[in-house]
Amino acid sequence: MIIGIDLGGTKIAACLATPEGKIVTDVNIPTEAAKGRKQVIDNIIKAVYNLKRGSRKKVTCLGIGVPGPILYEKGVVIEPPNLPGWQRVNLKKILEKEFHVPVRLDNDANCAALAEAYFGAGKKARHFIYITISTGIGGGIIIDRKLYRGAIGSAGEFGHMVIDSKGFRCGCGNLGCLEALGSGTAIRRRAGMDAISVELAARQGGRRAQKVIARTAHYLAVGIANLVNIFNPELVVLGGGVSKMRELLLNPIKKEFKEYALTLPAGSVRIVRAKLGDEAGVLGAVALCL
Repeated sequence: MIIGIDLGGTKIAACLATPEGKIVTDVNIPTEAAKGRKQVIDNIIKAVYNLKRGSRKKVTCLGIGVPGPILYEKGVVIEPPNLPGWQRVNLKKILEKEFHVPVRLDNDANCAALAEAYFGAGKKARHFIYITISTGIGGGIIIDRKLYRGAIGSAGEFGHMVIDSKGFRCGCGNLGCLEALGSGTAIRRRAGMDAISVELAARQGGRRAQKVIARTAHYLAVGIANLVNIFNPELVVLGGGVSKMRELLLNPIKKEFKEYALTLPAGSVRIVRAKLGDEAGVLGAVALCL
């Protein structure tokens, strides 16, 4: 059995699963990030013991997805934005000392990409791009069935490619990043309400909401075209909360990205929604162990 953990800024989701991705049992507990690093680590340990108590089967590995940059080989969490007080924390070492099993760490977007590769929409694909569209935009790159991490482990930061150098300022400091133009945050900035409300208004015929979605889809289409031109994937998988708009967002993206992508790679790629939904984080942590 494998334990997968999705460490979020507000909650810790954890599961006990088989190597085939079948979740046997799961738990969710508050992160309590404001109480500091020790409290969060204690809560992670508590979640794992809760899972272990519920099963007599041996746990052979523990995977964990973290919301922020890490040193993958060492299992060191650098400075996640939603976890105050975490500067260069060797979470791998701490958890291996506690549980005496191998521990694997990666950032949460990479984990979600792995989840879709092993258990979801990318299960049959050799080369695909995973993009999560939520409050921010991130992603993962799967090349020849393997996760590509880059020279220092920071590959897949799709949200910070510059799409419009005169556009909105991004949280990273640059102007016109894809995250600043095509994320849930960008939708709220344009519409004055969250993505769920915009979707509802658009489905009820609201012209302003429909225009906001069309504008968001435009920027996402440009970003996806860039990635298709560079990586020539067979699949682009869209996950995250904003992707739950389904055809309202996907249809204009599918239509418009071909205006910016080269004909050959555009003709061989499919754009699909992620399959795993809210389970992507924990199952991605399971996939790390595989």
